[in-house]
Amino acid sequence: MGRPKTPAWQLGTITTTKDASGRWEARAYYRDDAGDRRQMRRAGRTKAAAENALKAGVREEELAARDAVERAAEEAAAAARLTVAELAAAWLEMRKPAPVVVDEVARTATLTTDGLRPQTWEQYRRVLGFHVLPAIGELQVVDVTTPVCEKAITGMYSVSTGAGYRTAALAKQVLQQLMDYAVRQGYREYNPAKSVSRVPKKRKKPQALALETVAAIQRAVAPLNPESGDNRRVPVGRTYDTVLLLRLTGLRIGEALGLRWEDVDTSSSPMTITVSGTLVERPTIFYRQMYPKTADSIRILPVTDPELVEMIGRRWRNRKTTPTNAVFAAARSGNFVRPSNLRTSLRKAQLEAGIEGRISPHSFRRTVGSGISAKYGDEAASHMLGHSSPDTTREYYIARPTVVPDYSDALRPPRTS
Repeated sequence: MGRPKTPAWQLGTITTTKDASGRWEARAYYRDDAGDRRQMRRAGRTKAAAENALKAGVREEELAARDAVERAAEEAAAAARLTVAELAAAWLEMRKPAPVVVDEVARTATLTTDGLRPQTWEQYRRVLGFHVLPAIGELQVVDVTTPVCEKAITGMYSVSTGAGYRTAALAKQVLQQLMDYAVRQGYREYNPAKSVSRVPKKRKKPQALALETVAAIQRAVAPLNPESGDNRRVPVGRTYDTVLLLRLTGLRIGEALGLRWEDVDTSSSPMTITVSGTLVERPTIFYRQMYPKTADSIRILPVTDPELVEMIGRRWRNRKTTPTNAVFAAARSGNFVRPSNLRTSLRKAQLEAGIEGRISPHSFRRTVGSGISAKYGDEAASHMLGHSSPDTTREYYIARPTVVPDYSDALRPPRTS
């Protein structure tokens, strides 16, 4: 029969030694609560002092272990009481990006980190506040199950009406990240949101504008937004020129209005435009972000269309010194023009001209993507629009013709002489 184990925190046989200087050392083995065998050493001026220090050291270790167990129990109890709303507040605070510092003169800003963008964080905050937390915010984190997540997400959209798909998809994405955070913090052992059903996508074909419609819109915006600063109506102006740029390049509206003269090379052959940033417009802040939407959106576009060459040349010759150096600077302030203002001007011109249908700056982007794809392929359209993958271009920006060309030649056998 084996020797019984020494009880936890009880010292075994104490061994003492005396060194040449006359100082005593005591050492012994003990077991902790987990049953692991450990050795402790303590020194003293006398044998008794060394042994007493050894016993005191084990007692300190025992008390520290007991405190750790109590703290763990308290933390577990607190975790059990933690609600989804409290977890969301902590997660948002952890993910919150550094404040954007805007140059008040040039109206430009560069983020200080490569983390979450402010506009993305704001989107997360809104989807939590308006959709996720009203559904499950009062639940304790430990009580959130996959069926609970499933019910919350599926309740955000309607298959019969086709409404709410985008909101539900974003809510599912945010909820998955939130529950991942709960796992990392030790509040849960698994993520219940990962097994939620796929949110359906609303079937919506990309629609390109007919060339006649594009021409009508270009004519409609011609008399708007005079740049002279007075109320005279002129045949061309900022809105007219911006629409011309959009329909011939497919730039995002923020990229177009965020162009600066240092992004335009009028001396090269052909003339080029470098897409190096975009405008960010939020309720409380407006600035030029010093990079486009994604890294793949940085691109240099040749300018060869005669109308576009003439327009940029005209604006170059008539340019004025402004703090922003914007190509489409506001006439009075010299600031960048807000995308919302251009959208308003475009809608107003469309209504006045009686042009039917919903037309936005993005309509030109889809039209450019569809036109380039038809002649040069999806890869070329993806490069022009600044997408990381042709898949995105195909799904959202290329309108497929309903009439199939005659491909019968490819099916005929070769003629024999």
